[in-house]
Amino acid sequence: MPLPILSSLAKQILVSTLLSTTVFSIYAQPANREIVNQPIEWFSLASSIKIHNRVSLIADGQFRYTQSFDPMQFQARTGIDFHLNKHLSVLAGYVYTWNPKYGKQPAAFVNNEHRIYEQLNYKHSVGKFTLSHRIRIEQRYIQVHSVDQGGIIYDNGYSMHVNRGRYRFNAVVPIKREKLDAKSFFLNVYDEVFISWGSPITFHEPDQNRIFIGSGYQFTKLVNIQVGAIYQMLIKANGAKQENNVGFQVQFNYNFDLTGKE
Repeated sequence: MPLPILSSLAKQILVSTLLSTTVFSIYAQPANREIVNQPIEWFSLASSIKIHNRVSLIADGQFRYTQSFDPMQFQARTGIDFHLNKHLSVLAGYVYTWNPKYGKQPAAFVNNEHRIYEQLNYKHSVGKFTLSHRIRIEQRYIQVHSVDQGGIIYDNGYSMHVNRGRYRFNAVVPIKREKLDAKSFFLNVYDEVFISWGSPITFHEPDQNRIFIGSGYQFTKLVNIQVGAIYQMLIKANGAKQENNVGFQVQFNYNFDLTGKE
């Protein structure tokens, strides 16, 4: 790709990310909202297991901390991914989420979560850049606790049902290479926006934004690691409280190909 075009595309991605951050900063921090700032440390271990030319199983674990490794959230995710062609895939899966009480705005109870999700992912290349667009819809069943007048805590099961939509734009570009090969470094940027709906939700605007900027190393075609800075803006369900979380994220991807073609 000619350098002017590559430079223009890089500028577009940077401007898009900065605009997204600015827009969320403007509307997401009204004067009457309780806002806290806190550090985060996020880690993930993910695998895609190719069992057929068009079918993969996925499994990953998310380990998220705040305030000097105070447990924030843990997730175990699985799913089955159908590759319709080299650009488009659809996925359906399940997640269990542990939600400890954490940080400067702790929840009243530990309310864990069952989650079912569906996902559409479109990937394409523009010069050296690999771009992907991910749309995910989630059906969330959240644990609910209550306290009676005597102070006794009751577990009401996973009785809160809410839905959530997510869109993520991701861009990967190799460093000093024309394409991302084994034993090469790369840059990775993503921006993901969330919006929730359902009867318990009273805040009906985008309620979460995650922006990641980092670099990685591709050990082999199936194994890589990424490290970088992450920003998370999280507005609580009633819109009255907000977290601005900034820290680092480490992602390790160890994939498998059981078809014998790799």
